[in-house]
Formats: sequence, C-alpha cells, structure tokens
Amino acid sequence: MKKIKYLNLLFAFLMIQNTSAQKMLQEVIVDYVNIVPSNRINKVIAKNKPIKVVLPKGATLTLYRVTVFQPEKVNTYTRLYETIRLINPDILMKKGYDFSKHLLEANGDFTVGMRVFKEQKEAEKYLEGKEASACFEIDSTKSKVGILKGCGEETVFIAVKPLENKKLGSIKIELVALADVAEDPINDRFPFSIQNELSGEIAYEISGDRMNWQAFYLPSKKRAEFKLADTQVYMRVSTLEKVTEEYKIDSGKKYRLYWNKDKNHFDLGEIPASK
Repeated sequence: MKKIKYLNLLFAFLMIQNTSAQKMLQEVIVDYVNIVPSNRINKVIAKNKPIKVVLPKGATLTLYRVTVFQPEKVNTYTRLYETIRLINPDILMKKGYDFSKHLLEANGDFTVGMRVFKEQKEAEKYLEGKEASACFEIDSTKSKVGILKGCGEETVFIAVKPLENKKLGSIKIELVALADVAEDPINDRFPFSIQNELSGEIAYEISGDRMNWQAFYLPSKKRAEFKLADTQVYMRVSTLEKVTEEYKIDSGKKYRLYWNKDKNHFDLGEIPASK
C-alpha cells in the first residue's frame, strides 16, 4: 500500500479583525489501496487493511473523493485539495453545492464499495465480508466525491474493496477537511499578521515546511492575526490561473496583500513598524 499523509501545521491562534473566525482548508490524507493477486509470494502485501484517519480538531466539513484506476495508469498528481483551495469556504458549506465538478476521471474496469467506521474492528469485519456497522457508506462506484456525513469523530477508519473478483488496480482515497482555527495559548511563539488591502477577497496558503500547505480565505479590508507553533513560516498567494508567489514570513511582523502595478499581480509587502 502506497501512502501519503499530510500533517497539520500547529495553529495556536488566529483571529480576523471585524469578521467571523477564519477557517482553514487542510488536506488530511491521500492514500492508494493497491489490489494485487494473493499468492504465496505476495500474500502479505495483498492483504487489504483499513486506513486510519485523524481529522483536525474543529473540523466542520470533511470532503472525500474515491477513484478507481487500472494498474500502472494511476493519477498520482491531481489532488482534490488543489481543486478547491481557492474557493470561499462559505460556498463549499452552502447547501446544494455541486461537488461533481471536482470528480477525478476513473479508468479502472471494476467498481468498489467504501465504508467509514468509528472502530477499526468494524472496518476489518467489512473487508472480510462480514456484517459491520458503518457511519458512512458508498455501495458501488468508480469515481465519487462529496461530503463525509454521519461520523462526527476525530478518528475514523476507511475501508474500500473491489466488488468484482480477481480485479487488479488501485483505489485512490482523498480527504480534505474544513476546520475552525482554535485557540491554543501554549503554542504561540511565531506571531504575525496579514492585512488584505485589495478590493476583493483573496485565497492564500500557509506552510511550515514548503511542502504541506493549508488554505485560508481573507475578505477585503480585513486583517488576520496568527500565532503559530512553527519555527519558520512560508506563505503563497494563488490566482485562479494557479500562478503562485511564495514568501518567507518573519515572526513578529505585519504584512499587507496588495496589487503590485509594476509586476501586474498580487503581492505581499511588509508594513513598517510604527515609531
């Protein structure tokens, strides 16, 4: 089983001046369940196991995507997080939002069942073909995306399996969580703020390692204040065309998002400390 997991940045505290608490969009997991023949040589790696997933604290919405692929024809580069990171979280939470536009094209020749469980032993029973109590289920699909409902837990176990015998391929599972940023006064060694001076709202991302990013959305003329547990912080600003500018953030400083006329794109500048 090939697995890539994306860990939280330790956000200690974030506040937006004159508006509601800000939400962050976080890629929780990208996982591949590889269906291979079970024989004496690869009996161990052919065993399908539940996927343990720890959702971020304060998660108000969790999105899933499951896609079936043929062997050697797996899409490992297109991610659900990338397709929604520039969307206003209020739109994602709106009733009736059409998530089908975020489907990933499947090329596998088999369908799968997917179940989400609160307990690992129940997930294992499902994979063994036994009756099991799930909090969320998809009976049969090759490609599906939507909201994970009914589980309400920080830790869940995902189980997927092919519904046809002797089928080979890979099943890609993705989860992205939308969470309220909670206060944790212990981890606050890296403070900084960002002021949106643009005429419209803007999406931006924060990272502690330049690999794992979390998306935020800042309304026009508002300011977000961060206190993080990281020792270094990076920020990038993206447009709908996904052109990205990346910046190194310094602790204790104030920044502004503005339109740079000379460069003809969004930019981040430091606000000088008042004397």
